[in-house]
Amino acid sequence: MRVLPPIVATLAVLTAAAGAHAAPEKLRLGIFGQGKGAGPLLTKAELRDCLALQERVRGGSQEALRERDELEKRKAELLREREDIQAALDKLDVANAEAVEQHKARAMAHDKAVEAFTARSGAFNGMVGALEADRASFQQRCDNRRFDQADEEALRKGK
Repeated sequence: MRVLPPIVATLAVLTAAAGAHAAPEKLRLGIFGQGKGAGPLLTKAELRDCLALQERVRGGSQEALRERDELEKRKAELLREREDIQAALDKLDVANAEAVEQHKARAMAHDKAVEAFTARSGAFNGMVGALEADRASFQQRCDNRRFDQADEEALRKGK
């Protein structure tokens, strides 16, 4: 077995210790938005809030698009139904009480469908209002802000 001189042994220990305490990896910056990024880095808590807000805006936008498409289809159906009811009224034999009652029932059912559509439209408008508030909040608090990508990775992994 070979014994190293004390100076060589000390250098070997110091070199090993320096390697164990190597400089941390270089900071990798991420930026919300398209700008260059301004202001101080987001803290991990701020980044968590921004990521949650960003996800809420994305999910809300997709849901709003689906709901808008469904509302537009339903509106077209209701307009066609109204035209059909009006056409049937023009041809209605007012002397036939049964036909008049059927037409009246159909018109009342249409009116209830229109009321339901109006309520659904109101809920949709509320959803869009909340989505716009979230977008404005994201833009104010998060857009063009820098963050550490290591923090983002840790948050996405649940740490």
